Amino acid sequence: VIRGSIQNVTNEAEEQESIIHVGVNKLYRQKSKVFQLTGESGNWRGQIKTLLECGVKPGDGDFLFTGRMHFGEARLGCAPRFKDFQRMYKEAKDKGLNPCEIGPD
Repeated sequence: VIRGSIQNVTNEAEEQESIIHVGVNKLYRQKSKVFQLTGESGNWRGQIKTLLECGVKPGDGDFLFTGRMHFGEARLGCAPRFKDFQRMYKEAKDKGLNPCEIGPD
């Protein structure tokens, strides 16, 4: 689970998938070493695969990336814009319905 931005997207038409190159702003949790520190800058980066039909594109804004490992590769579960996640989190918390323990900061 990370908060980050889409730096680039590589579409693999033959495989019917997209590879999302992600820059990490906050690493909440990872079980595998999908996201690694890079270079001297100390920034976290990684790649996630998703279906080509999703039409993922690089652009402005942060996303909350949650996913799963499938045959050793990170697969995207959902990626709401972070501001939308913050709104949903607050609404659920206010109603006492939030089982998620990721803070909205």
